[in-house]
Amino acid sequence: MVGMGWMLICLAGALPFVFSHTLGFVDALFECVSGFTGAGASVIPDIESVSRGIVFWRSFTHWLGGMGFVVLYIAVFPLLGVGAMQLYQAEAPGPEKDKVTPRIRDTAKAMWLIYLGLTSVLVILLLVGGMNLFDALCHSFGSIATGGFSTRNASIGAYQSAYIEWVILIFLCLSATNFTLHYFVLRGRPMRLLRDPEWRFFTSLVVGVSLICTVLVATQLREPFWEALRHGTFVAVSTITTTGYVTADYEVWPYLAQFLLFTCLFVGGSAASTAGGIKIVRVLVALRHVWRQLALVVHPRMVSPIRLGERVLSVPLIRGVLAFIGLYMAVFGISAAGLSLTGLDLPTALSAVVACMSNVGPGLADVGPTDTYAAIHPAGKLLLSFCMLAGRLELYTVLLLFTPRFWRR
Repeated sequence: MVGMGWMLICLAGALPFVFSHTLGFVDALFECVSGFTGAGASVIPDIESVSRGIVFWRSFTHWLGGMGFVVLYIAVFPLLGVGAMQLYQAEAPGPEKDKVTPRIRDTAKAMWLIYLGLTSVLVILLLVGGMNLFDALCHSFGSIATGGFSTRNASIGAYQSAYIEWVILIFLCLSATNFTLHYFVLRGRPMRLLRDPEWRFFTSLVVGVSLICTVLVATQLREPFWEALRHGTFVAVSTITTTGYVTADYEVWPYLAQFLLFTCLFVGGSAASTAGGIKIVRVLVALRHVWRQLALVVHPRMVSPIRLGERVLSVPLIRGVLAFIGLYMAVFGISAAGLSLTGLDLPTALSAVVACMSNVGPGLADVGPTDTYAAIHPAGKLLLSFCMLAGRLELYTVLLLFTPRFWRR
């Protein structure tokens, strides 16, 4: 239901682009899938020439798909039936889908209320920063959903406002944080956030990559330190949170900075957030598993369970995490090979696939921050649309539809 439902919604959502004669069908489908999945990859080279109605719908698809249609359905309709939890698990991101309340409907409502609250606060702050209401709404949709569609060709960099950049940066970090932690903070339990190992790893990654990019830009490109800090931090946060907003062309940055940003395309944000990617918690579990295996080489009889905070992780959960990462890399490799058959060079093919699978948008080379996906072959756009949908629904929900065993059950 979740997999087929998302496909049908994407087909229906592409119709406004087609009926307005803005895009052809394949391009419209690509743009709509990119919107609903929060990828932010676009085939429109000049968004400022498009009608405001289409620009608003394009940004609104981010907001609708950010928290998820099934979660919205469960929150609105109380009598979904016995399969509500299974549907919630099929759409929500992360290795575990915990309920913060006894009833799944109350959990869905809590998540959507937090989502709506963050959006409303960001709209007000952007209005204070000088944005008009239309731009504030569109950029709030793209920020809270970590999508990245902008109303300007130069993205956030068009405003040349440090206030707007830092406000959006803060809300990108909030949106890429596990929404259950927001719930506990609002319920008066802030230490739950500080004790969470995934949030601490996420914060360390953001700070570390931001500082490295800042130092590299300041020393090798001779930019003033505060300008380097502003652009380096914003681009790093936008990439790690899989948003894709830009304020600077990072393709002119030193290669080490580009390599770090490319690596961050895989990692993504926290589980149960609107960010894409493999997710911080899976990377953390995999790293701890590798560390334990190294320790077992030295001490073969050592008994050392893998912990995440105060929890001891079960063997099936660890296997599931490792299997997901392996499947993610396999789909990435096969898709990149398929995309290269359309005539793209290797850096473009690799970065385009991971940017779409992780729902980031901008990549490197011909799909960099100053480019669009318009020049890609239609077959390549359909392949990337599949990558965006599979990445948003965490692979299994979509890939199961293509296995004969599933249909024989």
